[in-house]
Amino acid sequence: MRLKIMLPYKTILDKDVLKITAPGVEGVFQILPNHVDGTWSLKAGILVINIVPDDEIDRYYAISQGVIVKEGDVVYLTCFQAIKGDSLENVADTVRKDLEVMDERERKAQEVLIKLEVDTVRRFMELDK
Repeated sequence: MRLKIMLPYKTILDKDVLKITAPGVEGVFQILPNHVDGTWSLKAGILVINIVPDDEIDRYYAISQGVIVKEGDVVYLTCFQAIKGDSLENVADTVRKDLEVMDERERKAQEVLIKLEVDTVRRFMELDK
């Protein structure tokens, strides 16, 4: 079966796979080639895929919430963010680093918002004078 992982701005994977293990909102589930067609909601977690029969190394993706649709021989997975890794440890380290960068960006954005709010309130107070 063919797996296509799509983010809002690009397709990051388009390969034949043997098995997909996904973090569903109702629990972890697997999709195999002869699985019934369907649509499932995904929660943030680890997606595990096995690409070729003799490949003992699974591929891992840390994904944000999304949707997975199996239609015939093609599985479409859409999410807002996916981080690839060759091992669970690799994915965990990458996610940790991305979260640290995101936390720093959020902190800076929060500082800007606070300054804007204070400035707006100050200007409203000046209007009353």
